[in-house]
Amino acid sequence: MATDRVEVTSADIARIADVRPTAVSNWRRRHDDFPQPVGGTERSPRFDLAEVEAWLLRERKAPQIPPSQRLWQAFDSVRSVMPADDALGMAGTLLLHLHEHPATPAPARVSDCEHLLREAGRTLSQARGARAGVTALLAHCPRHEFGPRQLQLLSAAAEAAAANGAAATFDELCARHFTSGPRAGFSATPPALADLMIHLAGPGHGTLLDPACGSGTILLAAAEHGYQRVQGQELNASLARVTAVRLAFRASTADPDQVRAAVVYDVHADDFLRSPAYPRKASAVVTNPPFADRTWGYEELADSIVWEYGVPPRAESELAWAQQALAHVVPGAPVVLLMPPAAAARPSGRRIRADLLRRGALRAVFSLPPGYAAHYALPLQLWVLHRPDPADAPRPDHLLVADAGDSQDPAALVRDIWDAYTAAPEAFATRPGVARTVPLVDLLDDADVTPRRHLPQLAQPGVSLTALTATRSAFEEAAETLLSRLPGLPPSPPDERPETRPVLLHDLIKSGAVVLHHPTPARKVPLTEESPGPGEARFLTAADLTQSRAASTSGPAPEDPLRSPPIRVGDILMPAITRNVVARVATEEDAGSYPSASVHHLRITDPDLLDPWFFAGYLSSSEGIRQASTATSTLGVHARIDPRRVRLPLLPIEQQRTYGEAFRSISEFARVLQTVHRLGSELTSDATDALAAGLRPADGHQLLTPAGERTD
Repeated sequence: MATDRVEVTSADIARIADVRPTAVSNWRRRHDDFPQPVGGTERSPRFDLAEVEAWLLRERKAPQIPPSQRLWQAFDSVRSVMPADDALGMAGTLLLHLHEHPATPAPARVSDCEHLLREAGRTLSQARGARAGVTALLAHCPRHEFGPRQLQLLSAAAEAAAANGAAATFDELCARHFTSGPRAGFSATPPALADLMIHLAGPGHGTLLDPACGSGTILLAAAEHGYQRVQGQELNASLARVTAVRLAFRASTADPDQVRAAVVYDVHADDFLRSPAYPRKASAVVTNPPFADRTWGYEELADSIVWEYGVPPRAESELAWAQQALAHVVPGAPVVLLMPPAAAARPSGRRIRADLLRRGALRAVFSLPPGYAAHYALPLQLWVLHRPDPADAPRPDHLLVADAGDSQDPAALVRDIWDAYTAAPEAFATRPGVARTVPLVDLLDDADVTPRRHLPQLAQPGVSLTALTATRSAFEEAAETLLSRLPGLPPSPPDERPETRPVLLHDLIKSGAVVLHHPTPARKVPLTEESPGPGEARFLTAADLTQSRAASTSGPAPEDPLRSPPIRVGDILMPAITRNVVARVATEEDAGSYPSASVHHLRITDPDLLDPWFFAGYLSSSEGIRQASTATSTLGVHARIDPRRVRLPLLPIEQQRTYGEAFRSISEFARVLQTVHRLGSELTSDATDALAAGLRPADGHQLLTPAGERTD
């Protein structure tokens, strides 16, 4: 098999041609001369990029592939013969050399690659602002046999640099690589989070150390915030080299007349806990350390002098990083760490957390929203620590805790809280449910520093006496209505059942007696007003159907009213995928809205053939649901609904209407029953919250007593 080609997937081809992936599948079926797969699997074939490009140009399907896209495809292909981080470092080193020496010719043969990269390595080690650690990185740079794919990568990098500039090319390549998905053991720190962490460290001055620098995002942010020297250490030598290249580009593109050009940088590849590379005199440490590392060196480091606050247990690698970081800053200097929520509450770390609090080292803990930090679904935390300074007196007697988990702009909220706190710590005003200072005496027992545990909550409007009374009255009224809507028992089945003619709904659709519309997906947002804005429409979702409510979202109205018509009174609506299957006959409340893509929209065209309530009632029955449902393993307890599979027992229209009225009364009872359940749940929840609120200090807010009276 040839190894000098660049391979692409169907998704890559769609991206290149600016079409949907389904278009590529159609091309493969309809065009006999479409390139044949050269690798991959039957379900995910890979194609030769040169053959694909020639076919696209021949068929006039796409313009010539831009250099940046060609570089990405070459980078994607070379990952099959060398690690991605090594390939990124190789391409970045060459791009830096081309940036400094733009007249350098691109490699034309495999034999040119090694010579050119040696020259590029010298450029990196001699780049502006670089120190000894950068040179040392080249000594243990991974060695790979150069082949056609490496040549493709370096040639594509040179082509992209000539078209777009070397610095812009490397920035784009890094951005695509580090956002293409999490990889084992590493996830790049988002730039916005890096900026926030640097802000918490305080005004930039002196030396900032990131001992788990990864791809260098925090170091780049520190350089922009005024730190005169930035130092990084990273266990993964390939990532350390990428960081060195990024910092070298930053230094080379800086204006020599501005302060930002004077930043000195250094990057080492080694284990920070076992072999720290820098002396313990940084002005700040800001880092995103690895989490839950059981191999951090518990046995080797048991007698280390670094453990001023206690020897970290094997499961507390994060507290080992915190102590090593504190040991590397000067007295009074800050340390900002991104931490998992378990580090704030695990019993095994209680003694160390308590000593950090007691000695004034831990100053603040901020909770972030789930997913805000890279790919983590957990609500990660930011810890702000300071190395105790004997000259500082007195020590802090409290801890700032804040929860930004419900904020639309968590970075802005954390900045605002921190700035207000640092301006006047003793005068910081509690923000119920968001932030407060907690006395240390309240923390030292279990040393659980999880913010939400210590935040007082504002009494919600729903727990007021007026609201409780209104909810109770609405519940009583709905309960009375429920009894009046109780459907009667069906009569005993007659000796002779009515003659029925089973008809497959699919056949009724083919005949035109029933029309099944297929709504197109549309961007929708919660409907906050009674009427949507201009050019927008109300949309009915599957959740609206199962919860017996009106259309709850809005979005742009469909462009083609023939393919996606609005709902009319009498239309039948069913969820496409649901846990609870129910068919609903549209009422005046539904008319004019549009079904979402998760709703089947059926319309009866001949009212003398089918009664809508009879139709919907049978579809909602156990037998109708059984016929329409297709369970799938990926959907768990949910079911995929296809109404075309149902065999409808067709009766004379008058008998249908008799059954339809019975089905209508059952549907109305179900609607009122859901209202009773909803109001009962609200009443239970609000009454419980009101009672619980009366048991804690009110912080000046009026609360309810168990008797329903207010107290201060």
